[in-house]
Amino acid sequence: MRIISYRSKTRLRKGLMILLAVLGALLLCLILFAVYLGRYVVYTPEGARLDFGRNTARDVTSDTGARATLPPLENVEIEFADPGERGGETARVNGYYIDLEMLQDPGAVLEAVKELSPPCTVMIDLKGGNGSFYYTTSIDGARQAAIDISTVDAVISYLRSHGFTMVARIRTFQDTNFAENHINSALRTASGSLWVGNGFYWLDPASETVAAYLKQIARELAEKGFKEIVFDDFRFPNGTQIVYNSEVNRTELIAGTATELLNFFASSNITISFGNPATDFVLTGDSRVYISGVTGSGVSSTVKSYSGLEDPQTQLVFLTGSKDRRFDDWQVLRPLLSKVVQ
Repeated sequence: MRIISYRSKTRLRKGLMILLAVLGALLLCLILFAVYLGRYVVYTPEGARLDFGRNTARDVTSDTGARATLPPLENVEIEFADPGERGGETARVNGYYIDLEMLQDPGAVLEAVKELSPPCTVMIDLKGGNGSFYYTTSIDGARQAAIDISTVDAVISYLRSHGFTMVARIRTFQDTNFAENHINSALRTASGSLWVGNGFYWLDPASETVAAYLKQIARELAEKGFKEIVFDDFRFPNGTQIVYNSEVNRTELIAGTATELLNFFASSNITISFGNPATDFVLTGDSRVYISGVTGSGVSSTVKSYSGLEDPQTQLVFLTGSKDRRFDDWQVLRPLLSKVVQ
């Protein structure tokens, strides 16, 4: 048997230590490279991809850890004046809603609308979570939905000219298109990539740029004849991977954004309402909360959960296709193209 000398063993040990050090350095480089690439990851409905053309500038935080204030959108005029006056009493909401699934066949929606008899309320979804607009918009950078937009415009025109109470609903903080174009105004993960929830990127509720964007949408819809704007999914998501620094908690952030929207339109005749907010949401004025996905057996518990509402009878609106009589005592909108739920 061949005996390895002490000198050879020493050289072998040194060689192994050097090899382990090199492998460790390579592993560290791979980890750092993966973190670097994470900044360029873009999530789409088809999966993840890399986009090295993105602006990857991070949000700036102050010494206290609070997120720095972002400037509003450039070239966006949001001065709003509506000569109309608010009614003295909040009208009761009863009528129909038109969701994005129905708008995939806008011709059928138009025909169904023509069968309605005013006065009644009609709520229509006009912006989805991917950031697509379902009407002709003049907002810079807006993405149009891949449907017959002109027919949706005809639906809006018909509702306005025939005396219906028009309510527009938009996804608030879910907006993939806006997030991709304003990444400093979107929620992030530790790697710097945009956070995904329910398949969409989410916007930062505290961003002044986002607030300006929402005001601009609401103003445009008001000019088209809508008397109420519902900001749907009005909440801060619960994602554990979201990295967010603020001196106030998430409930206070959402409340601050709601107050800013309400104050901005306070002197107009436009009602600002909110869809499916967290149950600790506190509502003021003549705004409403619109709730979907509740069964007849859940009506009572839902009403109790929104303890922040001063008058649930006038502030709470259920969206349902159910004929359950437990909805009868409440404000209800039912699907225009009906899919009855027992």
